[in-house]
Amino acid sequence: MVVFSLFNTTTATTTTAKTLVKLRRTVAALGLAPNHHHHHRRRRRSRGELLGKNHHHHRKAKSVSSSPVVVSAAATTTRDNEWIGTACNAATQQQQQTDDVIKTNEKTVERMRRSAKEALSRSKTPTNRDESWRFFDVAEITSATLIRDDDDDEEVKIAEEDMKELLADAPSGAKVVAFVNGRFSEKWSSIGGGDEDADVSISRRINGDIANAIGTYDEDEEVDAQGAIFSRINKNSTAGDNVVCVTVKTRNAENIVYIVHARKSSKDRKDGELASGANARVFIDAMSKSSLNVIEKYATVGGSKSSAKKYESRYWANDVVEMRLAEDARVFHSLSQNHGREAVHTRATYVRQNESSAYEINEVNVGAKLHRHDLRVKQLGKQTDTKLNCFNLAGAKQTQDLHSSIVLDFEEGTTDQRHRCIVSSSSGKGVFDGNVRVNKFAQRTDAKQITRNLLLVPKATVNTRPNLQIVADDVKCTHGCTVSDLEEEELFYIQSRGLTKEVARSLLVSGFGTEIISGIQGGEKFKEYVRASVQKALSKDAAEELLVA
Repeated sequence: MVVFSLFNTTTATTTTAKTLVKLRRTVAALGLAPNHHHHHRRRRRSRGELLGKNHHHHRKAKSVSSSPVVVSAAATTTRDNEWIGTACNAATQQQQQTDDVIKTNEKTVERMRRSAKEALSRSKTPTNRDESWRFFDVAEITSATLIRDDDDDEEVKIAEEDMKELLADAPSGAKVVAFVNGRFSEKWSSIGGGDEDADVSISRRINGDIANAIGTYDEDEEVDAQGAIFSRINKNSTAGDNVVCVTVKTRNAENIVYIVHARKSSKDRKDGELASGANARVFIDAMSKSSLNVIEKYATVGGSKSSAKKYESRYWANDVVEMRLAEDARVFHSLSQNHGREAVHTRATYVRQNESSAYEINEVNVGAKLHRHDLRVKQLGKQTDTKLNCFNLAGAKQTQDLHSSIVLDFEEGTTDQRHRCIVSSSSGKGVFDGNVRVNKFAQRTDAKQITRNLLLVPKATVNTRPNLQIVADDVKCTHGCTVSDLEEEELFYIQSRGLTKEVARSLLVSGFGTEIISGIQGGEKFKEYVRASVQKALSKDAAEELLVA
């Protein structure tokens, strides 16, 4: 049995194969269906798509000025070659690492780059015509003039007081891994000596078994070319100063890694320009019966106190985190994304779990003009547990996009996904595309998926699609979707306690994401930072909506 459920905006639509066939025949009979001569697999389309609904315009791509990397393949067009090459060049780094790191990583880095170039040669530049990018304005990246920021430029250097403030909520005893504009910063990191015998070892050297695993996850056959193009651009720009490997060997509550991504671009960036530089890549190897608490923090540094420097957040960050969980390993992942409102952030997280392992992520995204997270998890053993919890806040001119995929391949696996999204502005947009696939041998599994979306103002938009694909027989799977404003009954109940309607709405909105925020395991200081970032964003968008009104 295969079950497909499609939810789009406020309308829930269920389509079967027979219905789709009838619709296609009807359209063809009316002479509306074009003839297809290319041999490619057609994607399933919703009834709304077949009737011409929900189509979004995208901007025509501008020409970009940069000599592209050679990407030769018949499958790609000249325009694809040009843009992909430009994107790779903009992310290419000057080799700044020490000689011993270069020698240690040389073969692995070269393999990764060769693999990326080969994969990119088969890729095409995504547009809003591609299903996975329909509701994300990818033209904001592909039409931009990409300019590489030079680390030697004084304008992009981050002040010490700004970095100290950013690191103030790091848990005591945590190993700090700092990336500044995508490059590893030894000055602001406290990784120890990279001792391989330590409970948690952090190294810039790619050794042994990790060399065979790093960079291979986005080559998985389950990852489509459009969804992986940005992670492949990241891999193509790999160098010794943007790759960090984390290895954990023991089960200990004090095994904590605090990863901070500080970004700043030059203040001269204009409309249509995006600063692009190094892209961080982190590989986490959780060995058998080990545990690790991973805390990630993204933030724009500088420019917040002066309107003259508002374009310091006009950059494109493109990062990848890979995780490998061995038997009975535990990884708790807390993620806060608070880029500036002019930034564009594409992020991929690849997780592979072996038998009896557990992975849990609690992420909160409030920043960036455009933010997309491709989260892909594959269970590779029985009795594996996965929890994916996300809270997105989309304010004025913001898009918060989560594309997730969970594949269950073995018996007695469990997964629980909770997605919350608030769209607080008429120009904001939330996107959720969550796919859970239970394969034939994944018997006695339990999969849950729920997405709740809160639209606070008229014309706010959310596009949501929870999707279950079930092939196994003995399963317990549920999913659901809600899209609404605040419930009048809840408002009435709080107002009956003597509070005004405005205060009642504020309390309900603040509590909407509490379930996700409370799961963050970065210590009370970090949790308070996350709460404050949410409240600040909500206040900012409330003020902007009043101005629009």
